[in-house]
Amino acid sequence: MKNIGISKGNENDLKILEQALALEIEATRRYQEQHDNVKDPEIHTLLEGLHRNEVDHEKIIRGHIIRLIGSGSDKIGDK
Repeated sequence: MKNIGISKGNENDLKILEQALALEIEATRRYQEQHDNVKDPEIHTLLEGLHRNEVDHEKIIRGHIIRLIGSGSDKIGDK
């Protein structure tokens, strides 16, 4: 990704953040799908907690992306 005003170092950091965000989005989707299909209440609770962690990670990563590139980054990684 090439943006005016973003240094080479920040550009590399941004690329890493975008990759991390894609992984978190996929993990969130997977945990939600598993959570919706599991029958065991203890496993259900475990998956619910894992899902919440991934959602939190996603928010943190998006915050760092916003910090690096500013407004408009809320669309990064959305499908």
